[in-house]
Amino acid sequence: FQGGIKNLVDSRPPVKKLPPQYVLDLPLNPLCVGIADIPAIDLRRLDGPPACRASAVADIGAACADWGFFRIENHEVEWIVIEEMMKVVEGFFDLSVEEKMKYWSEDVMSPVRYGTSLNTPEKHGGLHWRDYLRHYGHPFHSSFHLWPPNPPAYRKVVKKYLKVVRTLAMKMLSAISESLGLERDYMEKSMGGEGIQIMAANYYPPCPESDKTLGLAGHSDHGALTILIDNGVDGLQVNRNDSWMLVPHVPRSFVVNVGDYIEILSNGKYRSVEHRATVNCERTRISVAAGHGPELCTIIGPAGPLVEMGDGLKFKPITYGEYVRFQQTTPVRGKSALE
Repeated sequence: FQGGIKNLVDSRPPVKKLPPQYVLDLPLNPLCVGIADIPAIDLRRLDGPPACRASAVADIGAACADWGFFRIENHEVEWIVIEEMMKVVEGFFDLSVEEKMKYWSEDVMSPVRYGTSLNTPEKHGGLHWRDYLRHYGHPFHSSFHLWPPNPPAYRKVVKKYLKVVRTLAMKMLSAISESLGLERDYMEKSMGGEGIQIMAANYYPPCPESDKTLGLAGHSDHGALTILIDNGVDGLQVNRNDSWMLVPHVPRSFVVNVGDYIEILSNGKYRSVEHRATVNCERTRISVAAGHGPELCTIIGPAGPLVEMGDGLKFKPITYGEYVRFQQTTPVRGKSALE
């Protein structure tokens, strides 16, 4: 369904049975076993007295090592910025099929890309109940002119949102560097110049047989940190001790997760964690993930000081662009690319 899942759902007569292409060979226990009590970090503590900051840094480091996920509160991002962001993203998916198809591409490295199901250019196994818009953010000069001009406020609102989110990411990367015993700016410098920001907006319409498919299969992210918001509809699950657990929506907070790049740079001390998106029969779920990683030409590998004090090099060097392309095109989900 090249036009996307939303086009399929909006068709007449309504879809009452899941098309066979979307029926997935799910694990024996696809349902979540409970609520993921991911750590909550009060971001104001990072700006407090030295002892307060040190405590917050330790908590962030523990969250990266134990869960690979945490929630940030009191981040000082105005709520109106988040609301406007969700509104223009929904507005994009409400555009006509013809308008959205202008951005259709099977090139996983395309600077602006609309698609459906998974990122992989070839269909492997069942399809997934998702439409997406993916494009680069910071540094804006390289791709801003390629972003969709519709809805009319899209470019202005998204640029404003991605700017404030990147500021948050750099603040947290500083704390993560410090928690590893590195200089505060070590991780930011390791990303080469300005680094790269990639936004993925996901649209999961109501599904007639939601227990037979997924919105997005289990995977880890390729970057350093991903910052996530949604429209208040639950669906994010994390893999914890080989069981899937729900990460519930908490108003006015961001969900943050460690990506493969931090696992590589930390030489395995911090781990990226598999997560997935489920769908439901009644409500549309919309999420926006902003990933932050190195410039594509950057050679990535474990931080030298951590290798020297640890037990040898656990990951071989590779350019980030090569890693992204491989991770985005492999038919095997999970953490197969990193492994």
